Amino acid sequence: MEKPPKIVPEEIHLLKIDVIEKEMDVEAFKQTQSPKLNIAHKRMYNLKDERAKIELLFSFKNQKDEPLMLLQTDYHFHIEKMQQFYELKEEQPVFFAPLIATILGIAISTSRGILFEKLENQGIHNILIPILSPQKLLTESH
Repeated sequence: MEKPPKIVPEEIHLLKIDVIEKEMDVEAFKQTQSPKLNIAHKRMYNLKDERAKIELLFSFKNQKDEPLMLLQTDYHFHIEKMQQFYELKEEQPVFFAPLIATILGIAISTSRGILFEKLENQGIHNILIPILSPQKLLTESH
């Protein structure tokens, strides 16, 4: 990209949030002192319709690596003027990293609230997803 495009927040639209899978062992979670958090993500695009999807998977495990909770959520975005945020190389889009970091950050922050609420409703208090760098998650996924 010659000149980096400007990200305009009002041109990013969160269209839909789908909870794909959720599992929780409430009693085991309550008995675990320091649950271990793992996060995975996947990115998908529909260039013609200017759509992007972020799939996030959060899992908590106990010290014995036994599952405590799993939440998989899909975030569907419409990005106005999406063509300015990628270049085709060998017929594959290569996206402007700050845009992907922005929508990944939106998805993670929204998941933080969803997880907090789900856990609170089960009597599991004050479990907070740490503040994460979307840029770091992107570089670690390659």
